[in-house]
Amino acid sequence: MFIRSAFFYLGLGLISILASILLVATSPVVKRRFRFKFVSYCNRTVLQWMKLTCGITFEITGLENIPKNQPVVVACNHQSDWETFYLLTMGIPVSTVLKRELLYIPFFGWALAMLNPIAIDRKRKTNALKQLSQQGCERLNAGISVVIFPEGTRCPPGELGPCTKGAAMLAHQAGVPILPIVQNSGRLSPPRKWIKRSGKVDVRIGAPINADVTTKQMHQK
Repeated sequence: MFIRSAFFYLGLGLISILASILLVATSPVVKRRFRFKFVSYCNRTVLQWMKLTCGITFEITGLENIPKNQPVVVACNHQSDWETFYLLTMGIPVSTVLKRELLYIPFFGWALAMLNPIAIDRKRKTNALKQLSQQGCERLNAGISVVIFPEGTRCPPGELGPCTKGAAMLAHQAGVPILPIVQNSGRLSPPRKWIKRSGKVDVRIGAPINADVTTKQMHQK
């Protein structure tokens, strides 16, 4: 597992460096939707490399629940780095809500910045909510879905951490559905550990939760 994991991260580093250089160099002339398609292709390559080196596969149920031609707030549980790759391969343009510090990571953070994420300062919670509301609605009104990890951080497999109301608040304000996603990648790629185990990640995409109810009701669902 040690050797296989090391090979995976070696390939991931190479892909991240090449992709970030190309994205930064072409950003003045390449539109966002093409940058997203390129990153989506790179992330598919990462998932294939993870399968080849670490033996991690995945199975998805509920693909039919992804709305066509409508932006949504994607709410997914957070267990490992696996879902951060997968959520950018779903075929819909997305803007991810993430902690601002990630943008400072060489190459990886630069590539993230090219996708116009909503980078918040978690230490300033009041400003973070205002930023999520303002920038989130801007993205959704422009037809771009927003990805939120309601737990706010990676949690061990089998556990669901306390979920904030940010996803429900944003979806209600923008009048768009929440697309709930649950997965168990933490069994194979434990949080805060770099060793990966072979196996299959199960992904379930639930039916959209419509915004015709209150924020509290959306959050409870």
